[in-house]
Amino acid sequence: MSNNSNVSSKFQGLGKMILAPIAVLLVAALLFILGKPNTLASNGIPWISAASSAVFENLSLIIAIAISIGIAEENNGVAGLSATVGHLVITKVALSFNEKINMFILPGIIVGILAGLLYNKYKAIKVPDFLGFFGGKRFVPIITSLICLILGILFGFIWPPIQNLVMNFGNMAAAVGTIGVFF
Repeated sequence: MSNNSNVSSKFQGLGKMILAPIAVLLVAALLFILGKPNTLASNGIPWISAASSAVFENLSLIIAIAISIGIAEENNGVAGLSATVGHLVITKVALSFNEKINMFILPGIIVGILAGLLYNKYKAIKVPDFLGFFGGKRFVPIITSLICLILGILFGFIWPPIQNLVMNFGNMAAAVGTIGVFF
């Protein structure tokens, strides 16, 4: 029974990690509405729309940071920094293979979990004296970015066919009309 409660507590922890990005999304949605034409001004308010776009366009990164800090012991900010660097690496490397790759929030989830776990594992790592500066918590962003480099290459090759499959399925479901909702 304790194994089930352990799994349950981990899922509860994951839910708590996602609350901050959800709160940010609510504010971004409100800004989106306020920035639209005919809400506050006849032509809209571009700087309010820009604030909303900043959040929506970086949602995957925001999720990566929130998850990594939530997983990291002591909720340490180094995990958030590692997630940020890792997210930038994985997305830029994948895009270097194909500019049209769109992984949505998947890199945020993967990198957030990865950075949090790597922080917990390597936060106190000892390195040789001549590399002492790179030991401990400073090692975490380094190892995260190296692993994300490999993951970026992997996603650069495997994601385009998956993306096409998802897009084709979505187009097919839309083409069949209301009945497509059930597929």
